[in-house]
Amino acid sequence: MGILKGYKRIAAFVLCICLTAGIGGCGWVAEPEANNGGGQQQTALAGGDGAAREDYRLLPEAELDYLVPEQYPGIWVSLGGYDSKGSKVVYFRGRSLPETFRIMDTATGQCVYTGRLEEDRYNEETREYNSHGEFSDFVDVGEYYIECDIIGRSYSFALQEERLREQFDMTLTQIRHQGQETLSGAESVRTMLQQVIVVLLSYELYPDLYEDGDGNQIPDVLEYMTEAVRAVVGRQESAESDDLTYELAAALAKYSYIYQKYDSKYATDIVQIAAGLWQQAEKAGDLRDDARLLAAAELYRATGQRKYVTVLEASQGGLADKIQREESCRYDYLAAVTYIATKQRVKVDICDTLIRMLMNRGEQIVDGIPHLAYRKVDLSESVIDEMMWDMVLLSAVNYVITNYEYGRVIESQHYFLWGCNARSYCFWEQDISRKPSWTACYLLMLCDMRVNE
Repeated sequence: MGILKGYKRIAAFVLCICLTAGIGGCGWVAEPEANNGGGQQQTALAGGDGAAREDYRLLPEAELDYLVPEQYPGIWVSLGGYDSKGSKVVYFRGRSLPETFRIMDTATGQCVYTGRLEEDRYNEETREYNSHGEFSDFVDVGEYYIECDIIGRSYSFALQEERLREQFDMTLTQIRHQGQETLSGAESVRTMLQQVIVVLLSYELYPDLYEDGDGNQIPDVLEYMTEAVRAVVGRQESAESDDLTYELAAALAKYSYIYQKYDSKYATDIVQIAAGLWQQAEKAGDLRDDARLLAAAELYRATGQRKYVTVLEASQGGLADKIQREESCRYDYLAAVTYIATKQRVKVDICDTLIRMLMNRGEQIVDGIPHLAYRKVDLSESVIDEMMWDMVLLSAVNYVITNYEYGRVIESQHYFLWGCNARSYCFWEQDISRKPSWTACYLLMLCDMRVNE
């Protein structure tokens, strides 16, 4: 027994030494020295140089110098909320997914609705499953969050009556403010012209959505566009307009056509400016300008002059020819919409061809958009620009043919822009609302959603 106790004391002593060494090693950090080649430090670590131990200091606490990865919910909702009586979708992502989800009242923490997840999709890149659920039949106004087993809970969101109407009015207010800002260069003029073109298109397609808030018999949106038109016309001579001449002519002609019923004299003045810009651009000889055919379409509808429709109907370089040769741009499709809608004399066979081409373009846009769960969030400005203009064209096509699938895609993009994505990133707040042309594109999306909800 004495020998056994002796062994135990020796073992305990050795263990204490090991623990002391281990603890001491965690609390010492080498002070860096320039150009020492690491030799002295290595000797000190080996215990062969007592003086080198002076290079070490005892830290008051551990140093934790590493980055914690950003965490985002595995349940994606629209941070802008939902219209209580409209379509409502939530998305899920995780290594494993449950079968059901619960809507919880934020104030009480009580479950107010239970729904089921739809069929899972496996993402090879993230090695996660994706699914979604619908709760369109839940209409109680309030503040909620969604939770489910395994992956936790979402951010809070609101269900409101007339939420789409509220977002529509908010977007119009933003457009009004943007129209009052000072134009400071060619790029600011371009994005304002694009806003005028798209906003006027939205009014042309959905006039009943726009109100006359001040009771002067002119829809408020046209008053906002009048301010924008006066701003660009006022700086026409000083602007770097060589690359904007056709674009400016298109915007002014479109405005003139729509505004003539409210102020025919001013509208006539504006269309004369547009015609002069067209003539100026034609003399310059840049027949490949992206906005040339749109300017011709808007001027033909506003004036009825054959010289413009001749350009549109040309067998080479005309609308149908350009689109068939896959050399078209976004403005060419808008020109096709204007040509189809004009009350001036047009060729029926060309109209039929353009309608088919618009339908094909709609299919291309839908096919090119990945499922929301797979959509990237870190987007460049050019990618956002393309996405927003695709929604303009899809909204215009959906107006012409009314396709349920197109409407769902536009709705999906709307939720995506409001933070229903992998990073809960709100494109509306960070990007869309800050650029006039994108704000106008979003307005047209809202028009489509409000009419088809």
